[in-house]
Amino acid sequence: MSPGPTAADRPGQETCLVRDIAIGDGTVRVTILGEGRPVLFLHGISAHGRAWRSVAEAFVAEHPGWMCWLPDLLGRGASEASPGLSYTLDDEVRRLREIIRALALDGGAPRLVAGHSQGAAAALALAGVEPSVRGLLLANPVTADIRRPLVLRALRSSGVRRAAGHAFAPLHGQIGRLVLRRAGGPAFRAPPALVEAYARPWADPVRARTLMRILSDWRPADLERRMPDRPLAAHVVTGAHDPRIPVVAARRLAVRLGCGITVSPDGGHVLTEQHPRMLARLLAGLAATVSAA
Repeated sequence: MSPGPTAADRPGQETCLVRDIAIGDGTVRVTILGEGRPVLFLHGISAHGRAWRSVAEAFVAEHPGWMCWLPDLLGRGASEASPGLSYTLDDEVRRLREIIRALALDGGAPRLVAGHSQGAAAALALAGVEPSVRGLLLANPVTADIRRPLVLRALRSSGVRRAAGHAFAPLHGQIGRLVLRRAGGPAFRAPPALVEAYARPWADPVRARTLMRILSDWRPADLERRMPDRPLAAHVVTGAHDPRIPVVAARRLAVRLGCGITVSPDGGHVLTEQHPRMLARLLAGLAATVSAA
């Protein structure tokens, strides 16, 4: 673990702390907002903790007494991964439990977890093995029945991953714009600063090659046998224009969990950026339910 937290803030926003947490497979950068009971926020497969920042800021501003943990998962954002790691769902959950153990020394284990896209799948799998988790906010959730693109099979080869990473790195900005434009749906135009924030880590060919390994190890079907088998306070939220997660898949998940679902009429796959205040309100409702329980 680093010698201590450092202060970081954005103009006009809540002051936050940034900590580097040493775990067995590398060093995880965690942004911490607020004070009190912890909430863990998990980003999507190629994003980083910034994805939830606006939601967390809105939540802690209106609901003091909660502390938001926003990690950059290994290989993404400012986190540094050891070479040669695998990134299966089991690997991600194991590392999350290490992060929780390190951070819980200060604030206890999180009873509430918010996950976006593949981060929602990780939140579900984490709830399956961490009894402290009592509530889940699942935004644009990857479910066990989402089909894995056949093209990702090519990434099983280390040579293909290396070549793809070197080709991807110089085009990271253009690819980032295309991905966010499609993911956001017709009503959302990602500002250049947002595109830059998501694309910048992949300018490094080594990082880009790591992304290829992350995509190679992504298998949504792995979630099926890792789903929590106990009652949880949960809410599913998705976008009517999400090109990656069909609304019908999100509804099936909500039925399986016995929870409510919100479908944003103009939303795409990046609801954390499109509608942060809506997600903050839904999170507040879950926080109240978890606290009462």
